[in-house]
Amino acid sequence: MNEEFNPTLAYLYRRWLVRKLLRSNAHGRFLEIGVGSGNLYKELASQGLSGICVDLNLSLIQGHRSRSKDLKGIVEFRAMDFFQLEDSFDLILAFEVLEHYVDDWKCLERWWQLLKPQGVLLFSVPAHERCWTANDSQAGHARRYEKDELLSKLTSSRFVVDNCWCYGYPILNWTYPLSGILFPGKATAHNSEVSAYPAGQSSSVTSNVVIKDYIKTRESGTRIFPRLSKWLLREWLWRPLLLVQQPFLDRDLGIGYIVKCRKTTVDIGKLPVL
Repeated sequence: MNEEFNPTLAYLYRRWLVRKLLRSNAHGRFLEIGVGSGNLYKELASQGLSGICVDLNLSLIQGHRSRSKDLKGIVEFRAMDFFQLEDSFDLILAFEVLEHYVDDWKCLERWWQLLKPQGVLLFSVPAHERCWTANDSQAGHARRYEKDELLSKLTSSRFVVDNCWCYGYPILNWTYPLSGILFPGKATAHNSEVSAYPAGQSSSVTSNVVIKDYIKTRESGTRIFPRLSKWLLREWLWRPLLLVQQPFLDRDLGIGYIVKCRKTTVDIGKLPVL
């Protein structure tokens, strides 16, 4: 089954922020981890980038392939876990991915390995345990993050943080609890921790990375009402509400963090973070 692009309001806002953060850094080869139902890769390709989009959901990957035949040779789509990749990239994008893994340290380590020297990592994670809702359980999240914890892990993993924005206040703080009702994912009754490598797959990188809930993670990029969300959530329609949130990005009030950082080979353990 081919899933159509079906955004959420949080996706629209993240994509809007991504454009700002990549204004001077979009170049070379990219990797998007957990592409889901998004189509950011089309914008990257239009800027001259090429790369790979990976997702655990084969159906979503097949849908992207069928709808993006004009990008053949520019963007490749693979149904796989990023730990299986053996390549290097100038830019890695991973939106709402890290929180699905029990051992997030191993994820950061692998992202560092996949980046070229001074390569850029741009990712997002949900913020604040106090904001935990049924959405998190439905999506198979292992945690939500606090700012100090996140920055400390990045510094220890040899990343230099350029930007760490807490996005979503006040609009998404109000709408996020309702989004699981209005635009629910395809919930699956399942609650077990499994290896990041499904049956028949393995990796020489590590065998100790665990996804909190593999099935929920795999299905988190799909939604029950894709046509409704595609029709209702148009960026031009919501732009005023996106702009309202911009003054609060540097305050720790929102429901998510979006981070831009760079790989370094220098020991930065004693350097201050943002």
